Amino acid sequence: MIHREVADGLERLWNVRVNCIWEADESSRHGEVYIFDHVFKQECTNSDVYGSVVKPLVDSFMEDPGLFQLVSNQLFQHVADQVDKRYLIRCSYIEIYNEKINDLLDKSNQGLTIREDIKGNVLLDAREAVVDNVDKVMENMMQGNKIRRVAATRMNERSSRSHTIFRITSGVERCQSERWTCTYKLP
Repeated sequence: MIHREVADGLERLWNVRVNCIWEADESSRHGEVYIFDHVFKQECTNSDVYGSVVKPLVDSFMEDPGLFQLVSNQLFQHVADQVDKRYLIRCSYIEIYNEKINDLLDKSNQGLTIREDIKGNVLLDAREAVVDNVDKVMENMMQGNKIRRVAATRMNERSSRSHTIFRITSGVERCQSERWTCTYKLP
């Protein structure tokens, strides 16, 4: 139970033993026991949860990069391998919160409007940061996460209250004989 539930004098609704839970109210119980990878009693601390669940994930991330890191690594490796092309890589990061679109890379750019051009392309005036390596991509994501909206819910004291889209776009210049063209082709 979270602090608010304890302060409100609410009763515990579930019994916990090892990795199993079942309803505390015997009269409403249908005999079901639910088994999970991890179940923590109310007395457990954040350190207990961290040690059992989060630390192994962090260790795994450090040993084996996550999907986002792998995609970014491959993208910049591809760029480095190209000798006849130059790339312009940009990223943007938006959140959708209470049906409003906000720019997470520019705190002053809130309440964005989606529009469509004649060709059917979806346009959004969100800031696009130019990035030339994986570290800069991750830096922009962390910067956006700092202003992302979080708040308490009935089940979680710190919950994301928005949906986000982190977008990476690329443009390319092709070498034509000894000259570089200046037109970027966006996928």
